[in-house]
Amino acid sequence: MNINDLYKQMLDTALNVVGDEAQQMSGPLQKALNAQKASIEALAQAKLNGEINEDEFTAELEREKAILEVELITLEIIAKATVQKAINAAMSCLTSALAR
Repeated sequence: MNINDLYKQMLDTALNVVGDEAQQMSGPLQKALNAQKASIEALAQAKLNGEINEDEFTAELEREKAILEVELITLEIIAKATVQKAINAAMSCLTSALAR
C-alpha cells in the first residue's frame, strides 16, 4: 500500500464531497491529514497485518476522525458540518482502500 497515493486519494475524495468549499478547505484539510499521517498509516498497517480486529479498527478510526475534526475546527476555517462531511469521506476512502 502506497500511503502517499492513499493520502492524495483521501484528500481528493474529501474535497470532492464538499463541492464549492473545496478551495477554501484544501490547505487546512491537507495540513490536518499530514499532521495525522503517521498515526493513520500505523492504524492502516495494523489493520492490514491483522494486528487489530474490526472493532478496534473502528474505534481507532473514530478517534482519528475526532482528532482531524478538532484540528480543523480549531482553525475556524469552515463550518463544522463541512468538516465532518470531508473527514467522513476521507476515512471512507481509507476503509474502502483497505477492504480491497
